[in-house]
Amino acid sequence: METQTGEFKTALPKRLTPSQGEKLASVGSEALDTLAAFTNRSLTCSHCKRCTLRCEVLKDPNMDIGEINRVYRRIMGLPEGDQVAAVIEEMQARPELYHALRRCCFCGYCTAECRAHQFAPEVMRGWRELFSRAGYMPPNDSRMVMVDDEWHIFSAYRAIYGIDYPEFRSLADAAAEGPGVADTVLFPGCSLVSYTPDLVRAVGNWMNRQGFAWALSQDCCGSPLMSAGLFDRAEELRLRIVEQLRAAGVKRLVTVCPGCGEELADNMPEDIDIIPLPELLFDATREAASPAQAGFDPLNPAPASYTVFDSCHDRRDNRHGLAIRRLLQKYLPQAERREMDNRRKQTLCCGAGGAVAGYDDDITARRIAEVLREGRATGAETLVSMCPTCSYTIAQASLGEIAMGGIPLASHHYLELLFGIETDWAAIFGRLEGMWTGEYGPWLTETFFS
Repeated sequence: METQTGEFKTALPKRLTPSQGEKLASVGSEALDTLAAFTNRSLTCSHCKRCTLRCEVLKDPNMDIGEINRVYRRIMGLPEGDQVAAVIEEMQARPELYHALRRCCFCGYCTAECRAHQFAPEVMRGWRELFSRAGYMPPNDSRMVMVDDEWHIFSAYRAIYGIDYPEFRSLADAAAEGPGVADTVLFPGCSLVSYTPDLVRAVGNWMNRQGFAWALSQDCCGSPLMSAGLFDRAEELRLRIVEQLRAAGVKRLVTVCPGCGEELADNMPEDIDIIPLPELLFDATREAASPAQAGFDPLNPAPASYTVFDSCHDRRDNRHGLAIRRLLQKYLPQAERREMDNRRKQTLCCGAGGAVAGYDDDITARRIAEVLREGRATGAETLVSMCPTCSYTIAQASLGEIAMGGIPLASHHYLELLFGIETDWAAIFGRLEGMWTGEYGPWLTETFFS
């Protein structure tokens, strides 16, 4: 990842860079020149406003991704020493632009159908780094999710409530032992590994029964750092993880959260594959004739019907979504699948991305309310999530509905359905609140706010 250019790894087509264009021009081929010009025209924003109409963040100020990208490229084209002043000048002149950029969840819904193959999260996240450098997003504002520090909200929660996994080999231990003890690492992500240890243990025990030589990582992919504009710190964190993977001789990283896979791909060597956990679960149990033979113990009673809420991070290839549907069809055959109108590439956003709730919690509330409304419209008994952060956000909204006297739509992470373990989110949120009022409250306050 190049933090000074704002370019990220992506499988999407991109315009030719000036140097690439010059190299093609030097060949002296009229056909190549024509093809290069056609390519750049095809991948240039036409300001059709399709993205504007698809997202309230853009619709309110009547902006499009092409315009936002144009301003970003202009500032990034300045000498580095002049960029901060240019950001401040631009934001003072156009506060509506700042407001739009800070409310973006990086979900990519606005450009899901872009004919010029613009990809909004690349453009919008690049602004966060500029904001960080310009002092618009001080690191202390995100102190509790500085996941490269020893203490952050997830590590503190695990320490206070004694959540650990001594029964499994850790990635750090595998790295210390060297190649030969583990070729696979399970990467649950910070939410799952902290708040739902029973699910993590269920997956770990399943991997043991399947005979995998594996290790567990309790690390974070660095997404909160990216949301805070701390690209360098996020990259350093990922490189430390890669160094451990290398030392252990790992060839396969298995991710539960689609977002983790997307973040880690930026720094992952080509000889280490990133595999979605549902793909691993399905491929390893192809020959199984029953859930018991596959090593699963599905939720009993299983829901009569369900609808799958795809993660926005799974929008581009839908690897998690396709594998989850296959798993549930095979191992919950009596449950009817009812699809949401907006799914797969067109999936909605739960509103948690980009730490937007800390800036404008109304947009998060509106987005998760729309997800739940669409889930209810299918008539399904339960909403199935794949991203642990989505699961957290859905549960929080559902508990809010209960507090207001409503009846929420039931929701489960797909692992709950496969392993028969229901997550008690009310207890989790209670423990999160209790951290601050119990004996560790003063320590937490001093650690995060002093």
